[in-house]
Amino acid sequence: LASWPPAALAAWQRWLAAADPRQLPPTIEELSALPGAVQALAPAARSLRLGRHAERLLHFALEHGDGIELVASNLPVRRHGAHGVQTLGELDFVWRQSTAGAGGAGQLVHWEMAAKFYLLVEPGGDAPDAAAPAERTAWLQAFVGPNLVDRLGDKLSHIVRRQLPLSRTPEAEALLGGRVDRSEIYLLGWLFYRDGRMPAGLDALGLNPAHLRGWWSTLEQWAQRVGGSASSASASSASAAPVRWHRLPRARWLSPALVPEHDTEPFETLHDALAARFAEPHRDLAWRRESPVMICEMEPAGALAPGWWRERSRGFVVPPGWEERARQRIAQPPR
Repeated sequence: LASWPPAALAAWQRWLAAADPRQLPPTIEELSALPGAVQALAPAARSLRLGRHAERLLHFALEHGDGIELVASNLPVRRHGAHGVQTLGELDFVWRQSTAGAGGAGQLVHWEMAAKFYLLVEPGGDAPDAAAPAERTAWLQAFVGPNLVDRLGDKLSHIVRRQLPLSRTPEAEALLGGRVDRSEIYLLGWLFYRDGRMPAGLDALGLNPAHLRGWWSTLEQWAQRVGGSASSASASSASAAPVRWHRLPRARWLSPALVPEHDTEPFETLHDALAARFAEPHRDLAWRRESPVMICEMEPAGALAPGWWRERSRGFVVPPGWEERARQRIAQPPR
């Protein structure tokens, strides 16, 4: 997996801490509110999808990173043959380290990026650290997207087998003017564990021990965990500090939530809204009934931001039947 050169990362973090917000790239919501601004962007940058937005942010960081030279981004690699031109794929990012450090100055690095949010539905059997390779694969496949479209194992396999080798082709080397020194996966996002309990041994899967993590629960389990009933759930089970809740729109999944109080709600209101959503009777709104909902546990932001609430934890509340459908998806053969 990818990692920033330590000196470049430290310099970027210093720059970001002192940056004028007007220097930063627009959010998805800002872009969607200003369609003219979207049209002014290059075609690859116009998408309002979360993954494309994550690419825009990484592109911005690499452009402004001290000691890093961005060589190419979203670079199509094509092969000319007797039957015409074949597009082999696209290189997400290629950059060169221009200062000395780990890996050495001048090295050409290829990154394939993915921004993902996966929920672990534990497969049972041996823990990953004691498992055979096939069982480790089963654990990776047990991380599923909230809408059950993709799995972590499939995503990693696709990147390793299809996307990373692309930079080693003669066509890519001709475009870049040389051979890439290393190719890496830049994977960011969150992993979510049943009721916040992370199994032991996941480091054997190659996961960063400091990865961003949250929880997932059924509506009933969430209610029991945060207070046991609507009347007692106005404070966290772990703290007497006041707690409110916020439904996090998909466009904001990449960032910690910080919202004014009027964008939060008490447990009782949110519980009733989720119960109604999961009981949606209309067939044409089945997606609402079947889709998990990302919510944030919120606490007062403090004296520097009175009236605002910040994220304490986040997780998915899943609808009835979701876990059964998830296990069916997990059992399908790898792609």
